[in-house]
Amino acid sequence: MKKNLTLLSLAANMALLNDNSKFFPASDDSARTGLIMAANDANFDSAHLSEPLTEMVIDTPDADGLDVLLEGAFPSVPVGRHFSYVSHDSVEAFQAALNNEDIRVIGGDFAEIKLTGTMNEARTDNKGLTIILDNDQGGEDAAVQQAAVLNLRNRLLRSDLIRGVALLEANMTSTSYNWKTAGSDPDGNLASQIDISGDDRGINPNIVLYGGGAWTKRFLGLGVDANSGKFASRSLMPQQVADLMGLESVLKSNFRYQSAVATKTKIVADAVYVYYAKRGASVGDPSNVKRFVTSVPGGGMIRVYIQPLLKRTKVTVEQYSRIALTSALGIRKLAVTYT
Repeated sequence: MKKNLTLLSLAANMALLNDNSKFFPASDDSARTGLIMAANDANFDSAHLSEPLTEMVIDTPDADGLDVLLEGAFPSVPVGRHFSYVSHDSVEAFQAALNNEDIRVIGGDFAEIKLTGTMNEARTDNKGLTIILDNDQGGEDAAVQQAAVLNLRNRLLRSDLIRGVALLEANMTSTSYNWKTAGSDPDGNLASQIDISGDDRGINPNIVLYGGGAWTKRFLGLGVDANSGKFASRSLMPQQVADLMGLESVLKSNFRYQSAVATKTKIVADAVYVYYAKRGASVGDPSNVKRFVTSVPGGGMIRVYIQPLLKRTKVTVEQYSRIALTSALGIRKLAVTYT
């Protein structure tokens, strides 16, 4: 009998030991859940954020100029994580008082003008990529980690460039040109589209983005009529073309992406995009496209995390950005062939 009582007492004590509520009492305070998760995020950042690699990737430009092209084609606009921006498909900025409605009659009021721009609520997307390095293949080596970080950074940049071009493609008005035909005039065609774009928008575009194939066809097309004055323009560099056309910049993209297992595709193919994207813009300034970016703690636009695993090292690169169409007016495309 005494033995049975001892066993019952031991069982009761074991049940008490297995009752986690004695050690972690339940709480109906829902705010604590958010506090705990925020604390966990902060703990993860402090434990795994790599300041040396973050500084390295911020200070190391892409050798091929991918970062420069992205910033030139789709200038960044700093914002908070949640923000508002204005769409500018309105005409108020170019209205004139053609019927003398700006003249107030005695005893009357001034004419009221209503603004029709659209306010949009948005937030930047948290974008990031992770790669797992095997320690037996140098995963703990700083040089190997740096190479991995730059590779991930460039994948993020390339993805944003693809998104920006897709927005232009989805909202452009296209005109086809065959620059192999006699009398073709690639630079004249561009000047014509710049003028049409300005009429559509009210101000001339400031950016022209050439696909690498289109820039090659421009060179070939300017030589079709070898005895014409156009032949001399073949030697002009992109910025010289920009100066000639009254643009801020003419950009050329030769970047490609892996579109299939054995296929690489140009991000900008045989096309020339004509549009307006103001540099140093605010959320309210007019532009066709804007790349909204949110800086992370520390002031940079990108962060790197290193997380040791068993025999492996986890490398993560993240950023916050969103590319948005803020006006569809005046986006023109020259669809180029040479046949």
